[in-house]
Amino acid sequence: MAKFYIITPVLNSLSWLKRCIYSVADQVTEGVEVYHFVQDGASTDGTVEWLQQWKQESAGREGYTFAFESESDAGMYDALNKAWDKLPADADITAHLNSDEQYMPRVLAKIAVAFGKHPDADMLVGTYFVVDADSHYICHRRPVSPWRWTSQAACELITCTCFHRASSFARHGIRFDTRFRSLSDMLFFRDLVNHNLKVCVVPEIITSLFAITGENLGWSAITESEWKQALSGMPIGVARSRWLCNLVSSVRRRWCDLFHVPPREFSLYLPGEKERSVQKIKYPTSHWGCRTLSREEV
Repeated sequence: MAKFYIITPVLNSLSWLKRCIYSVADQVTEGVEVYHFVQDGASTDGTVEWLQQWKQESAGREGYTFAFESESDAGMYDALNKAWDKLPADADITAHLNSDEQYMPRVLAKIAVAFGKHPDADMLVGTYFVVDADSHYICHRRPVSPWRWTSQAACELITCTCFHRASSFARHGIRFDTRFRSLSDMLFFRDLVNHNLKVCVVPEIITSLFAITGENLGWSAITESEWKQALSGMPIGVARSRWLCNLVSSVRRRWCDLFHVPPREFSLYLPGEKERSVQKIKYPTSHWGCRTLSREEV
């Protein structure tokens, strides 16, 4: 039996959060138990009331535990650290799924099997879909095993597709740097690599979807400002090689994609629905810059 502890931070994002929670709740299967913990930042859009309703509605589900806490915090990364402070002692695998992200069907069962095949792995990283705010497919992204030199100035991993062995996660104690609002992901993964943790990639497993909602901090002025702050403390050679690190990572992802069958569909929760909807992919691509297709085209 594999016991997963999944955490989700949220603030005033109820429509997205419902879909995220449904995609975690339906992961329970033979050999998989799920404990989903939501850390809410004192939302005012009805999130707290809905979370309480969902907690009551889902109570008693075999293999599924849901809990939440709502209180003011210092931002998403502070919320994540608070949630990880509650990591259960009996958890086998832990992961972080943002409120605007979803897991693919039965992916936790696949991850549990993969950890069994890689007993020395501290973390597993899979493939993910990128969709727009209307859930239209944009692309899929294969994982790369982070290199020490590129990870110093490039974010080679994304949280929605990373799964940590809980015993290792508890032992190394690396958490998010709350001084940053946007860039802490990159610094978190950089620290993991610098601590020589074993990261295994499983590109054949499509784990999740990442939504471009229009409110993602990764494309904001805040991020560029934080990049300057982070790079100012690095050796000048590292700071100047940021563009090269990103280029190398992109080429490696594209190369990895050449050796795997392109996806032709994906399954997700749409607004107001409690069942997954299957979306066909007419033109699969690993290139993020590809135009977005409408549902009529797919």
